[in-house]
Amino acid sequence: MRSFSIVVAADLANGIGFEGKLPWRLKKDMAFFARITSKIVHSTTCSTRVNACIMGRVTWESIPARFRPLSSRFNVIVTRNPHYLDNKPEKNNPLVALASSFEDALDLVESLQGQSPVEPGSSPSSSVADIQVERIFLIGGAQLYNQGILSKDCSNIFMTRIQAIVKCDTFFPNIDPSQYRLLPRYESHTFLENYLQEPVEAGIITEGEYSYEYTVYHRDSAENSCKDE
Repeated sequence: MRSFSIVVAADLANGIGFEGKLPWRLKKDMAFFARITSKIVHSTTCSTRVNACIMGRVTWESIPARFRPLSSRFNVIVTRNPHYLDNKPEKNNPLVALASSFEDALDLVESLQGQSPVEPGSSPSSSVADIQVERIFLIGGAQLYNQGILSKDCSNIFMTRIQAIVKCDTFFPNIDPSQYRLLPRYESHTFLENYLQEPVEAGIITEGEYSYEYTVYHRDSAENSCKDE
């Protein structure tokens, strides 16, 4: 099941980055990002059941080294360089893999969905084949977002909307209202709480100099709903 969701923070002009980094530092939003991309909603005893985060090389490199790979998630880096991880500490990490394209990344994580989990007490292998993927998220950057938003497999866009226009040089693509419906505030909040199966802060959130809100764009024609993704 290749259905995936996009996770992004963008300002009112769809700006998402500046000089390879986030233009803002929002601890609550980063915590929300970690929650939504890490949350496993189906009960399991499998310690290798994780969500997958697909990202481009620049997005991977924008993550501080001490936080790479994203913990408790299967990190898929899209790069044309098959030797990118050579001589890097993540080379043999079973939670890190390379894909030559976005489609290849989707094929990889799809192949890891629905397979039999590693039994408790068994000896874990370093092989990617031992990973069982639940949900799939695309987390950047701009080039992959441009591909992802056009994909029929994209079911949701979880956007933290920054209530300002910030200096940016990288932008999220325009969202086609004929393909994605921006859920009203109450409906977005309900959707997120159902999706995460836990409370989510509602309304406008103020943190430092910025105010923002968690919003949901939903592809109504998607086969999967927030209850069964």
